[in-house]
Amino acid sequence: MSWELIYVISGIAFFPVLIVAIVISINVTVVIERYHNLKVTGNLTARELVQKIATENQLNIRVEEAPEHTGDHYDPRDKTIRLSAKVIDNNSISALAIAAHECGHALQDAQGYLPLRLRNVVVRLSNFSSRLLTPLIIISLVAAVLTFGMASSVYFEWLLLGFCIVYGLSALVNFITLPTEFDASHRGKQLLDQMQVVENGEERVAVSQVLRAAANTYVVTFAMSLLYFLRYLSYFMILFGKKRD
Repeated sequence: MSWELIYVISGIAFFPVLIVAIVISINVTVVIERYHNLKVTGNLTARELVQKIATENQLNIRVEEAPEHTGDHYDPRDKTIRLSAKVIDNNSISALAIAAHECGHALQDAQGYLPLRLRNVVVRLSNFSSRLLTPLIIISLVAAVLTFGMASSVYFEWLLLGFCIVYGLSALVNFITLPTEFDASHRGKQLLDQMQVVENGEERVAVSQVLRAAANTYVVTFAMSLLYFLRYLSYFMILFGKKRD
């Protein structure tokens, strides 16, 4: 397959994937909101669930309310599960599903789950490369102006290569994230079943729907980042090939 064809295909695929991403994003919001109003049979809140799971699985973790801009997540650096204000003291299906999912990440961390460890390493590389991209853009533009455009094509190639690296690492992070997130959801459902927090079939189906809807967002995020990477990489290779010719 030629780089020209990859460039065309990535461009054509962008808008369908974007539409799917929007639909999935809306669906996640709808599903989570629907089950935020459905309380579980027991009175266990998300905070209490995390504490109970930590005790029974000998996890040295804390749980606290997350800042508004960060959302629900597990931070392996300080072994803390942070849950949003809407989730942490709620005993709805959505709240408990989210809390159990984050506990799944805590278990992955405690057991040295390889994809999680790889993701943490690649995330640091991706963040570092993203911080370098802005200076690279500025240097390329300034250099092109100072040389009155004489060497602008060279600087543009370096800039394009920078985008390839950034989006390549981003696609790699999102690819490694897929097994990490699906495994955390699987572990979360197992925890809810083992602790008998979810007591009937309707609640189990609801938990699965919440976790499945959330997991789909990671699939689309990976697809989008892969398209960006292929778009920039194919463009770079086309220009590089023409220059060699």
